[in-house]
Amino acid sequence: MTSTPAKVIAPAWEKPSSQALDRAASTKMPLVICFPDEKDDPAAFADPELVEMAAKDAVFIKMPYTSIRDKAPGAEESVIPTSKLLSDNPARDYRVPVGKLTLILADCHGNEYFRLTSVPKAKELKASLEKIPAQMEKAESRLRKNYDSARAAWDKQDQANALKPILKNFKEGLVGLEAQQETITLYNQILEAGLEKVKKAHERGDMEALKGLSKDFKGTSVGKAADDALKNPIARVTQEKKN
Repeated sequence: MTSTPAKVIAPAWEKPSSQALDRAASTKMPLVICFPDEKDDPAAFADPELVEMAAKDAVFIKMPYTSIRDKAPGAEESVIPTSKLLSDNPARDYRVPVGKLTLILADCHGNEYFRLTSVPKAKELKASLEKIPAQMEKAESRLRKNYDSARAAWDKQDQANALKPILKNFKEGLVGLEAQQETITLYNQILEAGLEKVKKAHERGDMEALKGLSKDFKGTSVGKAADDALKNPIARVTQEKKN
């Protein structure tokens, strides 16, 4: 008689999706994001304690194995950070080594705080996950400090000194945190005002103003618009003549 292989009891891994992130955010649960090696052996996580943790302590997400780390053709980069977990290639964006099991321990938004490169004991994993709220508070504090500096500068219409702390926040790559969301809102307000300034400076042929805007908004869509206006200062006049 052929014996039936024992059933492997492993954590209930979820697929990376906005639904999984929404559930994590609504429950404030951290994420355990698994990037398996090519073998992807389910038995590696066959631990009743890990199964229990996946049910009540964290959202366990498993990524499909891939060795690709290239950027998508024609992909446009934005200074505003976006979710690495929901990108076209999370393994690339989290900088996961090819072929090596990696566990990303993240907050409910997918921001990484710890990583493991072997299957942990439940006790070890739980200890790391319990440190995440404190790490989130530290990150929020850093972002808030920069946001407050940006807000104060913008209230004085000092666009250059408003953008510096904003871009500093963006370079952290964090998403979902309150101060970062407020930073993004402020950034968009500043860009909207900047584009209006470029338009008016271009209409009146004010090259010095455009040069100043190009410098202050370097690396942004406003800076590019100012550069384009400097290269073609009579574009608007020519178009009006045609009409």
